[in-house]
Amino acid sequence: MSTNEFIGGLFAQKIPHIYPHFRKDAPIVVAEGDTGEILRRVEGDTFKLIITSPPYNLGKEYELETQLDKYLDRLNPIVDELVRVLHPEGSLCWQVGNYVKNTEVFPLDIFFYPFFKRHGLKLRNRIIWHFDHGLHASKRFSGRYETILWFTKGDSFTFNLDNVRVPSKYPGKTNYKPGKNYGKPSGNPLGKNPSDFWRVLTEDWEGCCLLSTSDAADALRCVGAGGCQ
Repeated sequence: MSTNEFIGGLFAQKIPHIYPHFRKDAPIVVAEGDTGEILRRVEGDTFKLIITSPPYNLGKEYELETQLDKYLDRLNPIVDELVRVLHPEGSLCWQVGNYVKNTEVFPLDIFFYPFFKRHGLKLRNRIIWHFDHGLHASKRFSGRYETILWFTKGDSFTFNLDNVRVPSKYPGKTNYKPGKNYGKPSGNPLGKNPSDFWRVLTEDWEGCCLLSTSDAADALRCVGAGGCQ
């Protein structure tokens, strides 16, 4: 199942009204503004899935470059709110890259990990998202990956592996050893687990998170926390 098929199935009749402010009965909310202020208006334990890619502190148009400790301090209250609004059986997918200062690399996912552990979240996967494009470094190896930290709030959570399986390396392979399984498929006929190494374009990381960690009824209970100015 592709992401488009999943989303299309939700709106087979017509695209519902898009609300500019959060309300529990709204199928879609696109709220523009300060992330912290918007989240504070949301009831606790609301979102079954949160997908976010926060600013990397790289001095891009939508973020201001600050010292790393100040940057983390600014995002800390956002993390507090995200954990508060996350459903007890919910998942948080936190996608982030590296901060580079004077050729020194600061792996932001490692700095963020203690934030989530202090809130009792459990790391299910640290996924490598690989791509072949980007800036070329001259004093170190060029960075060609970012990470996705998949946390859950508890031990009971949604994981639909069959929705994101990929073709097996040897499709149709059967067991060759004598015994009760001789001649039967040696792998899952639906394909194999995509593993924790994803390639850009080959895997749509947002779609993989959506399809694997939520059900149709939960899909739109998501929040984007990319901006926190």
